[in-house]
Amino acid sequence: MKATVAQATRERIAAWMNLQQANRVIQGLLEERLGAETDLSWAEFEVLWRLQIAPEQPLRMNQIAAQLIGSPSGTTRIADRLERDGLIARQTPKDNRRVVEVKLTGHGRAVLNRADRVFREVLEESFASHLSEAEVLSLRHIMRKLLERNGAWAEARCEPTPPR
Repeated sequence: MKATVAQATRERIAAWMNLQQANRVIQGLLEERLGAETDLSWAEFEVLWRLQIAPEQPLRMNQIAAQLIGSPSGTTRIADRLERDGLIARQTPKDNRRVVEVKLTGHGRAVLNRADRVFREVLEESFASHLSEAEVLSLRHIMRKLLERNGAWAEARCEPTPPR
């Protein structure tokens, strides 16, 4: 019986390690292609993409940080680069000076359109083409279960509705 428990533990550790490895491999491919074709990092792309799909515009900086599961200071650094490159605009409403709102610029939308094409191509090549629809649904179910059980499921972050 002890061998079975030890084997189950090894399998769980291996599954978690493989999950991390798959994420790093696919994210590395995304980073490489996004950088080469659009000069965006994965984090910069995700900020632009989440701004585009947000049902309410503009988004507040704290909302973006929550969706990225990132620190406010890290999100601010990403926004600094995006604003410097003219891809986003930040503003502080006169009625609440503690809030910073972010929206895409026209240039940001154009860059995002190119980046989204790259993202979808890489995702198809490195992820979707290797999984059946049933496997994708099973994976989504497993990931949701893990996020929910760890108190990390948030509709805005976990159920984004990408543009078609």
